[in-house]
Amino acid sequence: MARYAAARFDPGDVASLALFDGTGREIAVAALPERAHDSAVSPDGRLLVVVARRPGRFALVLDTASLAPLARLTPPPGAHFTGHGRFSADGRRFFIAETDMVADRGRIGVHDVASGFTRIGGWDSGGVGPHDLALLPDGRHLIVANGGIATDPTTGRDRVVRETMRPNLTILALDDGTIVGKSDLGDGLRLASIRHLAVAGDGEVVFGCQFEGDAGDGPPLVGAWSPANGAAPRLWEMPDPALARLSDYVGSVALDESGRFVAASSPRGGHFALFERASGGFLGLRAMADVCGLAAGDRPGDFLATSGAAGVRRFAATATGETRIDGLGAHVWDNHVTRIGAVG
Repeated sequence: MARYAAARFDPGDVASLALFDGTGREIAVAALPERAHDSAVSPDGRLLVVVARRPGRFALVLDTASLAPLARLTPPPGAHFTGHGRFSADGRRFFIAETDMVADRGRIGVHDVASGFTRIGGWDSGGVGPHDLALLPDGRHLIVANGGIATDPTTGRDRVVRETMRPNLTILALDDGTIVGKSDLGDGLRLASIRHLAVAGDGEVVFGCQFEGDAGDGPPLVGAWSPANGAAPRLWEMPDPALARLSDYVGSVALDESGRFVAASSPRGGHFALFERASGGFLGLRAMADVCGLAAGDRPGDFLATSGAAGVRRFAATATGETRIDGLGAHVWDNHVTRIGAVG
């Protein structure tokens, strides 16, 4: 059975990270110094890195069996973490998204795992406002979702300047950080900030956007890009009433275990959308207040969702029912949930 890790607020607004399984059994809890955003698991399943919410100043390395702390990462002077990180395929390096506050440019910090996660370099992310990161299946390239939104130097949070927004998807070679590919949604969709990623086994990249234009003008928010075929990214159409329910905001995207189905959440809209990946066909909406975290379940077609207001639930892409996971609903769950496989 899969295990999951997710940040939350306990009663009294105490930030923590919980490790639990799909039945709702809580396995371990780790205290956090502040609110966290996402976490990343090592390829062998032994290490978990939980990253602070923007403008983050910490990332904690934890043992996945007990959540015992092992190391702490801090950004370089004048920079902050932006919420997401990923291990290399061999587990020897850890990559974390950063913003250089002086230049207001995106950067990917490179850390050596064996030396206690020492920072050994930093690469240009290929744009402004990098957020999510993902490995491509070849294990030699990293894809970055550059949201294109400038950062307010006084708060470290978003400063939307529509005239300069240029979100993109950038591919970096992992041997030296060279930019080997880049694509965007075109000038007509440059206000659709690309934020979150999920990569299928065939190399197709699913992405979710947050629209920064005028309400009512929003485009579809979920799409896919296949870097190998040279085609531009495409957005998946949704009926207007369903699209309106997402409130111009996708907070997370996930693939099921088979890679056939996609789920995309909107905490602002209180719904998540389901798609069939090969066709991009819209399968429907489900209501769940403040839903954001999504991860694959134990069986093809199944997902697990976390919410700040409605606990944790399991659901299937091809069925209408949901199962609330008892014992996990007394907490305010934060933005993301990470599935942890078997320990190698």
